[in-house]
Amino acid sequence: GGHNIIQQNIKLDQHKTKTMKLVYLLNNTWYAGGQTRVLANKVNYWVRNGHEVYILTTDKLGRQPFYEIDPRVKMIDFNIRYIQTDQMSKWEKIKKNPELLLHHRKLLKKTLLEIRPDITISMFGRDIYILPFIKDGSSKILEAHGARYTWILSRKGLLGKLHNWIDLQIVKRFDRLVTLTHEDLPKWGVNNSICITNASTFEPTEAASLDVHKVIASGRYGEQKNFESLIEAWAIVHSLHPEWTLKLCGQGLENLDSMINTLGLGDCIERYESKDMLKEYMDSSICACSSKHEGLSMILVESHMCGVPGVSYACPCGPRDIIVDGETGFLIEQVGDHVSLANAIVRLIEDEDIRKAMGRKARERAKQLFSEEVIMNQWIELFNELRKTSKNK
Repeated sequence: GGHNIIQQNIKLDQHKTKTMKLVYLLNNTWYAGGQTRVLANKVNYWVRNGHEVYILTTDKLGRQPFYEIDPRVKMIDFNIRYIQTDQMSKWEKIKKNPELLLHHRKLLKKTLLEIRPDITISMFGRDIYILPFIKDGSSKILEAHGARYTWILSRKGLLGKLHNWIDLQIVKRFDRLVTLTHEDLPKWGVNNSICITNASTFEPTEAASLDVHKVIASGRYGEQKNFESLIEAWAIVHSLHPEWTLKLCGQGLENLDSMINTLGLGDCIERYESKDMLKEYMDSSICACSSKHEGLSMILVESHMCGVPGVSYACPCGPRDIIVDGETGFLIEQVGDHVSLANAIVRLIEDEDIRKAMGRKARERAKQLFSEEVIMNQWIELFNELRKTSKNK
């Protein structure tokens, strides 16, 4: 009899979690960045909790994932090689892309009909033009990792307007659009949208001491991250507090060398790539973000989780969702106002009490809003709701 009871209990437990088949679609897993890291965290969480997870990529190009992915996650690459067409001229692209999309559609449809997932999640790759039209019985979710603002900004002219209009029609065909910030949600103007933010990659048991004379910033070099503005601010900070260092963690940062050297800041700015960001945050006392636009800004989320206060431009979209101005850090309203950015950093350097009080509040708020448990429960609720409605279809 005892054996049966145990079996019944196992059955009940499994029934409670309702294991799901989940499929994520994206270009590749070797790109180092917030989106890839968040995906790795999510899929690892799902398989740890007994779900069956697939990642379907188009451009693996023989490279390994940048972040660790649980071996139980099944990975399939279609070898479409969109990356190669991205290098072509506009007209070559227009000729080549339809052929690649048809090939992609054939492989994706065949694979989804074999897997028969409960939920299929697009991370806003080329698959958006294919996925909503595949009838495999799964609910279709679209994750927007960049803000709507970025789309509109990056696509110029009439062709850009048309491209954006087409994308918006496609977005409406999904069961749900998930945005990263509450600030971004209304900007899409679609009624199938919901905000689920990203969880922090880690939740350290201890907070950073905030006694280290270091300010941290992180990201891949490029126009969006606007590191030049932060370096201009740092010239001001350095003149007042030469004992403090700015740490830049990310890729392509050698592009900043000439500016750093011209300003004579070579000795007080460190630049390197780091695979252990937790260690970097714990070894800093202030986090700075100088971006022109963001999807969310994982650096602010994660530094807050470590109890490090933030100073950021209030760019669209993200910093306003994370920093409570004057409580967990400072928001600078005008993007590019490097003097105000410098002043806010200097204020936190000079007032240890404020720095530590803000750090404590930042950590409390991050635990409430960005812990893995909180965020993954929001995903589970969404999945359950979509599965209910798909059963009634």
